[in-house]
Amino acid sequence: MEILKKSAIGLLLAAVALFSIAVITPAAVKQSNHMHTYEQLDKEISNTLKLTAGATAVSAVITLLPDDTCTPIAEQFAELGTYFVVVLSALYLEKYLITILGFVAFSILIPLVCLIFGIGIIGKKEKANLFALKLGIFAILIYFLIPISVKTSEAIYNTYESTLEDTLTTATEITVTDEDAGAVEKFLSWIKNAAVTVVDYVTDLLSRFVEAVAVMMVTSCLIPILVVLLFSWLMRLLFKIDISFIDIKLLPGKKRHMVPKIGDDE
Repeated sequence: MEILKKSAIGLLLAAVALFSIAVITPAAVKQSNHMHTYEQLDKEISNTLKLTAGATAVSAVITLLPDDTCTPIAEQFAELGTYFVVVLSALYLEKYLITILGFVAFSILIPLVCLIFGIGIIGKKEKANLFALKLGIFAILIYFLIPISVKTSEAIYNTYESTLEDTLTTATEITVTDEDAGAVEKFLSWIKNAAVTVVDYVTDLLSRFVEAVAVMMVTSCLIPILVVLLFSWLMRLLFKIDISFIDIKLLPGKKRHMVPKIGDDE
């Protein structure tokens, strides 16, 4: 009876592993199941590209102004491109990790959990079962890592959405007029309509772009990093156990050794 019971459990665990690979994994990596996350990332990517083009256009137009008073500001606009590249890299990384982490969680970790559970049940090792349980929780957590990160970033992003929209509108207008031969004249007409000096106008414009960069750096880089750190802290608490359930047998006649404990316990 004991053998039949263990065999049945082994078959059940094998079925769970196959189900995870064949059914859950395709659903986890399917884009339509992460539509909101992809839409938010695509929105931020599109806005970042518009701001990048706008900053480049502003820099080009300022350098064409009659005097060199605003040249240092033009250089500051040019340097913003570096930060936009960092933001874009982070956004694309998050976009690709959605499917990668889904595959890792349900095609690798969950089957591994089933294997360790099998070892624990057949070998009557409670530590193996505990380790498998925590590894299973870890697999679920990494699967939700990016959606949680994007959702958190979205809340902050939406708070500054109106400010970003104004900057994006300006960026789009400048990008379009920069292709026109009369870009400088149109740029100067905007300044004249604003009833401010050229220096004040471009300085204010630079501050708006810097604010947009700061918001995007927070939502696209800082928030994901903080979420990863939070998950790392949870994992440290979760895996604060030893895995000495694995016996290593050396050559015949030699003494059996145990794998050293992993954790803070001495």
